[in-house]
Amino acid sequence: MDQIVPLSERAEEALGVALKLFTERGYDNTPMSVVADALGLTKAGVYHHFESKEHLLYLVHKRTLEKQLVPLIVEAEREPSPEKRIGDFLIAYVELLAHDSGTGMLINESRRLAPEHLAEIRDIWRRGFQMLRDSVAAMQGAGLCRAGVDPSIAAFGAIGMASWVIHWFDPARPEMAGAVARQLSGLFLAGILKNNLRS
Repeated sequence: MDQIVPLSERAEEALGVALKLFTERGYDNTPMSVVADALGLTKAGVYHHFESKEHLLYLVHKRTLEKQLVPLIVEAEREPSPEKRIGDFLIAYVELLAHDSGTGMLINESRRLAPEHLAEIRDIWRRGFQMLRDSVAAMQGAGLCRAGVDPSIAAFGAIGMASWVIHWFDPARPEMAGAVARQLSGLFLAGILKNNLRS
């Protein structure tokens, strides 16, 4: 069962404010004093909830993944068709990244996390990777994949292709997100399907 560990109402508010500030100003340009001012707290008040700025970033990252990415993975895991599982997940994931600049910021800033925190965040991302890898393997087992497709490489390729939209998608054109997501999903599946069965 996927459950979000509850935080105090004030801590949840702080995570939302910090995500907004980190996205708008950048992590380096957002000192804890700015977070405190935005919350109407003293710096000591912020440190009552968070051990450090890095700890705040970690909790922002973890909570965002729990609320946005994990539900997409859970929904995909429930889909019995491996081809539809991959396609639907990639569409939903690309649309998430296209519409939410905060998720892209967190991907870029994950290098700021302490090793133990980064390992925990990577475990969440690894669940999505494993779902994609196992789905490709299932397609292979059903005779749907081209010969020589490595499920792990294919899964990394799918994630990399989808995640790269944070660098080039124009947020001023949100109406294009769905079309971009569907095309990228279709391109990936066409690349692994045997004899282009999708066409």
